[in-house]
Amino acid sequence: MTNKDRKIQLFLQIFFLLAAIYLISDTLTALYSSRFPNDVFEFHNQSIPAFILASGFIAGGLSLISCITLWLRVNWAYAFTLFSSGFIFCYQLTGMGQAIFRNPYETIPMVIILIVLLQSFPFQIRQSTRHM
Repeated sequence: MTNKDRKIQLFLQIFFLLAAIYLISDTLTALYSSRFPNDVFEFHNQSIPAFILASGFIAGGLSLISCITLWLRVNWAYAFTLFSSGFIFCYQLTGMGQAIFRNPYETIPMVIILIVLLQSFPFQIRQSTRHM
C-alpha cells in the first residue's frame, strides 16, 4: 500500500465515522421530532415511516462498521465498505427529495456525502479486487 493509499484510507475512515454520526443523529431527530405526526407504523406520504427509520439506522450502522473494519485492516474491509457505500448512496439519494421539500439546507450534508462516495468508488473497487 502506497503512502497515497494510506492517506485515502485514513480519510475514508474519518468520513465513514462522521457519516455514521450524521446518519444516526438525523434518524434519531426524525424519530423524536414532529416529522411523522402520528404513529411510525401508519402510512404517511404514501410510505411507512418505520421502514425509513430502519433504513437510516442500518445505513448508520453499516457506516460505523465500515469505519471499524478499515481501521482494523481486515481482508474483507474494502468489499464491505463498497457494499455499505452503495447502501448509503442509495439511502441519501432517495432521501434527497423529502429533504428538498422540507428544508433545502438539509441537502448540503447529503450532497457532500454523495460526492465523497462517488469519488471513493474507484479506490474501493481497486482495493477490493486486490484483496480478493
